[in-house]
Amino acid sequence: MLHDLLFRLRSLMRRSAAENELDDELRFHLERQTDKYVKSGMSEAEALRRARLEFGGLDQVKNECREARGVSLVESLAQDLHYAARTLLHSPAFTACAVLTLALGIGANTAIFSVVNRVLLNPLPYLNPQELLAARQNDSLPNLKDMQRQTNSFTSSGGINIEPMDFTGNGEPVRVHAANVDGGLFATLGVQPMLGRWISAEEDVKGGPRNVVLSYPFWRDFLGADRHVLGRAIRLSDKTYTVIGVMPRNFTPPRELADVFVSLWTGDPEDAPDRSVHSMHTYWRLKPGVRLAQAQAEIAQADRRLAEEFPDTERERGTVLMPLHEWLVGDVRPALLILFGAVGLVLLIACANFAMLLTARAVARQRELMIRASLGARNSRLIRQRLTESTLLALVGGAAGLMAAKVGTTLLLALKPAELHRLDAIPMDARAFMFVFAISLLTGLLFGLLPAWSASRGDIAEALRENARTTATGVSRSPLRSFLVTGELALALILLAGAGLLIKGFLRLRSVDPGFNPANVITMYLQLPGTRYPQIPLQTNFRRELLTRINSFPGVEAAMITDLPLAGNYVGHRVVIDGQPTPAVGTEPEVQTLSVMGNYFGVMQIPIRSGRDFRAMDREQQPRVAIVNEAFVRQLLAGQNPIGTRIDWARSDEPHEWMTIIGVAGDVKHSGLNQPVDPAVYAPFSQNDEAWRKFMTLAIRTRVPVAGLVEDVKKQVWSLDSQIPVSGIQSMDDLLAVSVAQERFNMLLLGSFAALAVALAGVGIYGMVAYRVNQRTHEIGVYIALGAQHRHVLRLVMKDGVKLGLLGIVLGLAGAIALTRVMVSVLFEVNPADPATLIGVALLLAAVAMLACYIPARRALGIHPMTALRHE
Repeated sequence: MLHDLLFRLRSLMRRSAAENELDDELRFHLERQTDKYVKSGMSEAEALRRARLEFGGLDQVKNECREARGVSLVESLAQDLHYAARTLLHSPAFTACAVLTLALGIGANTAIFSVVNRVLLNPLPYLNPQELLAARQNDSLPNLKDMQRQTNSFTSSGGINIEPMDFTGNGEPVRVHAANVDGGLFATLGVQPMLGRWISAEEDVKGGPRNVVLSYPFWRDFLGADRHVLGRAIRLSDKTYTVIGVMPRNFTPPRELADVFVSLWTGDPEDAPDRSVHSMHTYWRLKPGVRLAQAQAEIAQADRRLAEEFPDTERERGTVLMPLHEWLVGDVRPALLILFGAVGLVLLIACANFAMLLTARAVARQRELMIRASLGARNSRLIRQRLTESTLLALVGGAAGLMAAKVGTTLLLALKPAELHRLDAIPMDARAFMFVFAISLLTGLLFGLLPAWSASRGDIAEALRENARTTATGVSRSPLRSFLVTGELALALILLAGAGLLIKGFLRLRSVDPGFNPANVITMYLQLPGTRYPQIPLQTNFRRELLTRINSFPGVEAAMITDLPLAGNYVGHRVVIDGQPTPAVGTEPEVQTLSVMGNYFGVMQIPIRSGRDFRAMDREQQPRVAIVNEAFVRQLLAGQNPIGTRIDWARSDEPHEWMTIIGVAGDVKHSGLNQPVDPAVYAPFSQNDEAWRKFMTLAIRTRVPVAGLVEDVKKQVWSLDSQIPVSGIQSMDDLLAVSVAQERFNMLLLGSFAALAVALAGVGIYGMVAYRVNQRTHEIGVYIALGAQHRHVLRLVMKDGVKLGLLGIVLGLAGAIALTRVMVSVLFEVNPADPATLIGVALLLAAVAMLACYIPARRALGIHPMTALRHE
């Protein structure tokens, strides 16, 4: 019947017959084929669907006939698109599987691309950001002014230092982030206030007016977005400031969070003229045409002059400039690029599955393609139709991927570490949409081309036989599917290896002893206003009274310290040691300095290795004492008994006020679990001569519920001084978690991508084996009828999948050894070629591959010989 139909159709095309004659001819044979299927037991709807698919669809055959008579390319493409859409709707299971596969791959890629776009690619929100430089290390205001005068490569420069301030007079006192700035900062960044003006050079001087510029969030949240706010007075740390400006909504200083902006001369008048207080981040704007190397040379020359003139504070300092964007993203760039590369492997695996789905579909429809070829359709025409279908599928998958990416970016924001400063939001901008469109289009074209080309090549007479099983089986065994499955497994193993290395490194990091016990410890930040607590006795009385009240709570013991462990911020001092040669000025050893009060070492459960803890008698008017950590002893007192050794701050006024070391405490990780321990000196608050240490953290170990305790502590603070905010409330467990947030972020994301890759690879090898089982139903049935045992059938079905799995694992191991070396910067104490990890992930992937092969093989055992013969 088909041969007769083909002959009549060719004749109609040669005669350029009218469309209605062609319609009648095709409908006649379509109805005959439908009747045939109905008589075989099919429902009428299913019979009609099968007949339409067998003939390639009435409209499609008509369109091919029209093309043979000469149809425009646009019309032909429209016809291809219409037919592809209709065909995909007729195969909902195939369409849903292909779209879901691509949605997972494209969605994951889009989510990570959005992060990369936001952090690495988007330009900074400043004027001509390519001209902006940042100094790697902090500096002081006097140094900044001197370097401004001694260099000619810059149009402007400025500095910023974030310090806490107390905002009062608007309900409960609130701690805010105050930016103490140099007047040139905003001219350097090239940002103008939304309302009002910036602090002028005339105001940015000693004794200048207390003016303040507000951030947009502060203006909105605390002042009700009042557009008449200019000239209004607000209270910051017991001082009155006049509002002169409001910054734009999207403005934030580089790497900083700031609520208000004040001149350093008014915000911190004591430190502003002090050359030794290196607390400002400095930024520089290059003149047009000036290169970074030229600017760096000028800065280095200025550094040398400062070191000669002020050796006490500047001898070992050197200013290194770098592009602002590089300075901002330098810490996170390697991790983001590794994640982007990893998610790219996930996309390749998804695309391989997509290509295998298209190959299987092409095999199932090969007879249809050959019919069209016999009607006169060229190979290019057939390939174009298949590419239209694959591209349409890929674009739909990309649209679904956008929705998946939206969910993914929400999860990324929930997991993001604090180091990703620019990741307060992940918008889907035009660049992200173009990325999705481009990747979807390329996926449809590239991964649809080879299956389309393979399917278009075949023998017409063979395809038109009533039984085309042999051809289908030949295609199913084609090298393309084997190559795709092997590649999937290799890529999945590379991702598994990377995830395994990160997991192992993270577990090792979490196993590092922080030096204290974080369990059941809650912390709160306090800062005493300088106007009411200018002297040490007043500060000491407040601290003692507050500790006395808190320690009276049942089940509570409390202590105070200047800086928390793992917070990464501490004050460094240079020291001299009695009995040792006095080092040259500027070369004295630098140590962490921490003032404490109360039973600090007991509350934090930091062991005293030798000597004793502080006692009540270690107070003002008594001999000065100190406790050092083990790192201090190892690095500065090697080979001698530290107990009784005297130390003092370098370059202090003569005669020395020596502190006697009375104990050695265990090392505490102050800068991070993955950072070395620096020498540290603990001294009592009451014995230090540093009235500027008005900030402190209250550490409370408790056996009572925390929620009620926090409110009780606040009441005690406000009963002593109602204008002191209580902020930074967090447990030490939370602080410990925050300190490893970057490592957890990397591990979770790469682990998720690896799990997705393994799942996709497992689905791929399962699909291949299941498809081969389906194609070999007759062979398996005969095999069983001849008495084959179950193990023989399993071996017959699984051997190809197992071979491909082993090959993929071997290739994946080679790739993992080569590629995981780029992960050195994000691994903690783990070799990128760690044998245990590589063997473990290889065994895991082998188990997944075996399971994926076994499931369809097990189903093959249930094939009945008679069923197999009917299938044939």
